[in-house]
Amino acid sequence: MQRRLPPLASLRAFEAVVRLRSFKAAAAELNVSPSAISHQIRRLENELNCRLMQRDRNGVVLTAQGERYAFGVMRGIERIQEATEDLLSDTGNCLTLQTYSTFAIRWLVPRLAKYGRATGQKPIRLVTSQSDVDFNVDAVDACIMIGHPQDPQVAYRPMFNSQVFPVASPDYVKRFGPISEPSDLRDHPLLQVYPSADDWSTWLTATGLSGVSPAGEGLFDSYDLALNAAVGGMGVALAIEPFAEAELESGALIELFPDRRTALPGNWYFATPYAKRGLEKVAAFERWLIEELGQDPTLHARVLSGD
Repeated sequence: MQRRLPPLASLRAFEAVVRLRSFKAAAAELNVSPSAISHQIRRLENELNCRLMQRDRNGVVLTAQGERYAFGVMRGIERIQEATEDLLSDTGNCLTLQTYSTFAIRWLVPRLAKYGRATGQKPIRLVTSQSDVDFNVDAVDACIMIGHPQDPQVAYRPMFNSQVFPVASPDYVKRFGPISEPSDLRDHPLLQVYPSADDWSTWLTATGLSGVSPAGEGLFDSYDLALNAAVGGMGVALAIEPFAEAELESGALIELFPDRRTALPGNWYFATPYAKRGLEKVAAFERWLIEELGQDPTLHARVLSGD
């Protein structure tokens, strides 16, 4: 079946107008006349048989169909741009790795200075996201994730498993405590990491505590932010191993129930498509990563075998 694509010149013109909200600015960027931009937009509208935008004294206004089409077009052009930059900058010879911001900030980045010296590889290209990778779409070689293996086209190397546990600042406990039993949490705001919304429920269920919901209480998109908020006295956060060790050691946070840590159902994995697993840049990073995990005293016996 032949693929149906509008003229690429029209798509470029459309993307530039949408991004810049100006026919004149789009023309300047593409080094053509404003009338040429208008011609390309009309050509695209004729091709799609719908009105995409209109001009007024304030600039350019997209129609509802134009808004919907713009989302897809701009996303597609961004993917092309990423692939082009990747090729031109020779990033094909360095590893592009995606992981969560908390893992990057609190574990990986402090160790990256040793990576090049230990492996002789180029510095990695690090991408952070709170969402998991879709290797069919995202331009990355590998990722570090928590969860369960799902894609049969992807190799998952187990790294470690994590436990979660409530923490708060000593000052917060002094002002708003006591918090000596899990049931005391009913009287305190529970700081929620919304991409990991089930983690509080996992701990509460394992503890046997009902009638407590963290929903809506200080919503954050990462554990790093939630832990910083707890240090600032906003409430009780859920910590995840091994990312709160610095605050626990310094006393900025205290573990409220040291004997009630709960394992999360998913493990941490280094994941890469089978098609890329044989690349030296991927294999070198995996070897280095597993060695670093084994040397981390905060993980102790939580490192998993790759067998």
